[in-house]
Amino acid sequence: MDPLPPVRKDSAAAMMRRTPLVLLSVLALVGPAACAPSRAADTPRWSAAPTAAPPTAQPPRPAPTSTAETRTRVTAAMLKLDTQFHPETAEHTEENSEAWKLISLCRDSLPSDRRRTAHRERVWDGETVWIRQYVVGYLKVPGRKLADELRSVLKSCDRYEVPNDGRTSVIVRPTPPPVPNGPDVITFCEKLIGEATRHQCTLFMTRGNFVLQVDVSAGDGDLAAGTELLAKVAPLATAALAKAA
Repeated sequence: MDPLPPVRKDSAAAMMRRTPLVLLSVLALVGPAACAPSRAADTPRWSAAPTAAPPTAQPPRPAPTSTAETRTRVTAAMLKLDTQFHPETAEHTEENSEAWKLISLCRDSLPSDRRRTAHRERVWDGETVWIRQYVVGYLKVPGRKLADELRSVLKSCDRYEVPNDGRTSVIVRPTPPPVPNGPDVITFCEKLIGEATRHQCTLFMTRGNFVLQVDVSAGDGDLAAGTELLAKVAPLATAALAKAA
């Protein structure tokens, strides 16, 4: 587009001379009002939608009052992994309520785990994926106490001999962790050294008087595959634990 031609000074002067004096007087009277900002201009034509507050986490249910109730709630927290999760987890290969200890690393067991009331284990054992879930319920012990005990162990335990296994475990802390840690969540991995070297990753969660632990290994013991699998199972584990507590 061609630029507009400049206004000649003589034409502009002639135009001003032709402006009636009456019109100039009117403009002088209404000019300040026309230039004053209006209330409408101060009011925005739209307003941003209010930001929704994040959902408030529901508090845990009251502690169980009997062994039978504890067992029922433990069973409710067992994971159900199908082919949508992974083709090799269509069916679990083992489930039992035999005595088994929560992971304690350099110690024989976590001190408060001796006061357990009910527990259950479920294992998925595929060619490339191995998952073990363990849920424990307590009548008198809050799960967070167990988390504090495990956290205390992790402060000083870097390596230990796995009992009755013949392998050495080296504690590994992936950065960033596969699952964000907090007062009720602990994640870490282990490098298991023996005839072959494999990595196993653990998610330890508490809610109310219950503890849920998940151990995973994937991709022939690859660390990256293990952390990825743990991150994938974590939201399902969180939802499962909420069924117990």
